[in-house]
Amino acid sequence: MTFKDAEPPQANDNSETSATSPEYSRPYVIYTIGIIFLVSIFNVVDRYILSVLAPSIQEDLALSDAQLGILLGPSFSVVHFAAVLPAAWLADRYARRSVVAAGLFVWSLMTTLGGAASGFWPLFMTRMGVGIGEAAGSPPSVALLSDTAPAEWRTRALSTITVGALVGVATGMVVGGYLGEHYSWRVALVAVGLPGLALALLVRFSLREPPRTTVSKISPVEAGQHLFGLASFRWAVGGVCIANIAIAGRNLWEPTFLDRAYGLSGAALGGTYVMISALPSTIGALSGASITDRLSRHDPRWLAWVCAGSIGLGSPFLVGFLIWDPAHLITIGDATFPFSFVLSALGSLFLGAFSPPMASLAQALATPQMRSLAHAIWTMPYTLVGMGVGPMLIGSLSGSWSESYGDDSLRRALILTSALLPIGAAGFLVAARTLRADITRFDKTKEPVT
Repeated sequence: MTFKDAEPPQANDNSETSATSPEYSRPYVIYTIGIIFLVSIFNVVDRYILSVLAPSIQEDLALSDAQLGILLGPSFSVVHFAAVLPAAWLADRYARRSVVAAGLFVWSLMTTLGGAASGFWPLFMTRMGVGIGEAAGSPPSVALLSDTAPAEWRTRALSTITVGALVGVATGMVVGGYLGEHYSWRVALVAVGLPGLALALLVRFSLREPPRTTVSKISPVEAGQHLFGLASFRWAVGGVCIANIAIAGRNLWEPTFLDRAYGLSGAALGGTYVMISALPSTIGALSGASITDRLSRHDPRWLAWVCAGSIGLGSPFLVGFLIWDPAHLITIGDATFPFSFVLSALGSLFLGAFSPPMASLAQALATPQMRSLAHAIWTMPYTLVGMGVGPMLIGSLSGSWSESYGDDSLRRALILTSALLPIGAAGFLVAARTLRADITRFDKTKEPVT
């Protein structure tokens, strides 16, 4: 696929077919990447803003750590797991821009309504709505970018979704922290929910739907059989699911940990989280995508090796952050801060690099007619296991240990779950052993392997 100055005709919402692949101008491809970047920001702002608001919500609604863990994890992840495959199935048959726009509208509306929640169950229900809406976000966006950007740009184009997600985390922390401190957690939810409604209209009416050579007739079951029939895919998904128990648990509980261990709150908490987690993770994602694009041209096993290296190298720094004495300060220039923050930033830098190559790995093993399904099939267990088990497990452990360890119980729960990171990295090393053969097998047949 190459860039052309002329734009192709716009496809209808019933997925028009075309005999040739679309060739878009460079400005339009960049515009599409920019819009999907914004969608990814809102996707994660609405998902993660609850973590920085958690202390205020917990106090206002009188919630336990266990209840808070359920709100941060299962309330979203369980329904997201159930909805993501139907959403991807629709996106592989109809206009992906319409599926993304509809999902964005739903999750933004549910976030806004969360600001009016009067207790645990009303807030739980709105978080379920966010999970349903966000199921239509990432898989169709991946498919849209995969068919719009040139093939040689694929990992970097897909990194837009990862980087947008990390920017979304940062935005949620800063905006949520500021609004929560100066106004209330309710105002914060409404403020980040409303703009998404306008963006949904922009997605629907400004993006083109790339024509596909054939209308997809592949069912979710057939797509799953094809992908899980490949050993490299099975091991990669297993590795990323295990690792995400620690990753998602850390992401959602770390603001509360910073509150309890370092006495941070509000805007200061959000700003610190951005500097030691979200920003270095963004740099890591961009670097990992660029490195993977260059190396995988010569050997596709680098798609798995970069994931393994990212998780494996990041884990000791993240554990170091948790166990290091907060009172150990260092000074750089005019700034004085805990040395543990440096360890968190380094761990986040390495860990941020795994998501773009994992997304590209799944696309490399998928047929063109199952691009949305391929992304959904690996993100379903990734989200269910990571966001479903991780936050709830940490909340349960912290709550059960609170009588013995007090506020330090959360630190111990985070350390325990971090032990899963090296196991996840090992899964990618095993996946690399068969990845090249699996891709070669797919390239020869051009058909699903069942």
